[in-house]
Amino acid sequence: MTVKFDNEGFALESGYIQVYVMDDQGIYSHTETQFISIGCGLAANSVLTEPKPAKQGFAVQYVAGKWQYVADHRGETVYSIADKTALTITELGEIPANYTALEPTCEYCEWDGEGWFVSAEKQAELKAQKLQQFITAIDDKAASIYSIWTRFESEYRERKDEALAFQAENYQGEVSRYITDFAQRANLDNKTATDIILQQAQGLEKLQVELANQRMRKYELKRDGLSLEEMQAIHDDIIQQMNNLAEAYQNG
Repeated sequence: MTVKFDNEGFALESGYIQVYVMDDQGIYSHTETQFISIGCGLAANSVLTEPKPAKQGFAVQYVAGKWQYVADHRGETVYSIADKTALTITELGEIPANYTALEPTCEYCEWDGEGWFVSAEKQAELKAQKLQQFITAIDDKAASIYSIWTRFESEYRERKDEALAFQAENYQGEVSRYITDFAQRANLDNKTATDIILQQAQGLEKLQVELANQRMRKYELKRDGLSLEEMQAIHDDIIQQMNNLAEAYQNG
């Protein structure tokens, strides 16, 4: 049934009619069927004019008796081109002046009118800072491992020297307590205990040499033309190799 209205918008008869409902800002909300009593008008925020179809990035708003598209960025985050601060849009309309929907790529970038960029001078400065950070991290990692390996360095050295002396005497003669105590606790003879002590000393020396080699790989980071990503990969590999050496030491 079609309800007819007079020139002032009052129903000439009662009945059901499809209407288009908007919110308090005039933004189209939904379609519904309303019952209109004779002599009454449409419910508030309701019109008979069909709205425009939905459109990405726009709201459909009823203005001055007709539907129109209005930019709708509500809920979106935009960024100040001056200081990169973020702003969440809550009102209808275009993105505010001096803001962009493009997220800054890093804290050091600047706006060039079309996008964010990092100046060559800043890139060079950041690369130098990152290089020093990588080198410091590598040195600190090596120092941390060395501190564990050399915690009882004097004891290791004396035990090794005693083992070398006993080996030089063809495993005969007076035996140091470094050897006998170890042999007794490990249920070994003195010769076997001596050989194990020397093997362990040799193994530690090899680990120390390899750790030193890995630490000196930090100079790979100074090669010309490396990108930050390539520097990061070299750093990460050095740290991983150092971790492997530390694990090898723990596993004996």
